[in-house]
Amino acid sequence: MEFSKPDKKARLAQLGYLVRHTFTVVGRNRALLAPLIAMWVYATAMVVVFFVGLFLMVNGSGGGGWFLFGGVLMFFYKYFFYNRAELTLSRLTYDTAIGGTPSHSDARRELAGLGSQVRSLAMLDMAATWVASRKNKEGGLMSLLLGGIGEVWDLVNHFMLPAVAIDKLGLREGAGRLKRLKEHVPETLVGVFGVDIMGGVIGTLMAPLYVFGMLAAIVCGLYFGAGLPEAFSAGALRDLSPDIPEIGFIGPDTIFNWLPVFLFVFLGFILQAVLARIVTAIKVVYFTLFYSRLMHPEALDPKMQADLEGYLELDG
Repeated sequence: MEFSKPDKKARLAQLGYLVRHTFTVVGRNRALLAPLIAMWVYATAMVVVFFVGLFLMVNGSGGGGWFLFGGVLMFFYKYFFYNRAELTLSRLTYDTAIGGTPSHSDARRELAGLGSQVRSLAMLDMAATWVASRKNKEGGLMSLLLGGIGEVWDLVNHFMLPAVAIDKLGLREGAGRLKRLKEHVPETLVGVFGVDIMGGVIGTLMAPLYVFGMLAAIVCGLYFGAGLPEAFSAGALRDLSPDIPEIGFIGPDTIFNWLPVFLFVFLGFILQAVLARIVTAIKVVYFTLFYSRLMHPEALDPKMQADLEGYLELDG
């Protein structure tokens, strides 16, 4: 059977189904929110540190370089932080699915001693990010190949997380289970790829907000430009062209300031980071339950069995 991707309408329906049923699982144990909140805090702090550095450098204040350096360090450390949080979420999901009500600290204790697996997953994530960055720089067949590698790793990574979190396997042993998992995938191929490209659907939904938000930021930069910090000033519009006509409050002497655009981009990065962590959390819950149904069906809470069948097959 060939892998296939559903159309945009089908993906949107799948996304709604996944979100709804993921929150049903979370409703059984609110502790599942703790790793997600931790990732939100980290992602927001990372963006704030980086943009504070940019602001200080543009404004001519001291310390901007140190903030940028801190942002770069947080960017690289995020792979380790996120993988540990995702493993914790996976463990919490499994323990909840078998009828327990574990706390965040319970899950962390269960994962003690898995530092080598966290480091290995983080390093592989870094490599996958590098491959994805190369995709946009290559053309033709190479771009398709690199894109395929990125998608395959995304799929493998989310199958590996529960193997490590639940059975505490090393990556070599976990990879050995992928063949068995693959044999059960055909019925849920569309579902799996619906999860895999979920971020693209969210990007499509958010595009109008980004477009209108950027336009509003540009208008604010023009309207309030004369009163905003001079460090972000782009000067009068006549510097761009002496033939700019008078349109409302906009004219040759109107001063444009980049600060509103800077603030909008800052908020956009935070929003994108928060949404990305939500997508990741949904993937982790989905694939953990998928793995649990195949590898530990006897341990699952009978009350969840019927719900899992429809959820994992994305059959409403």
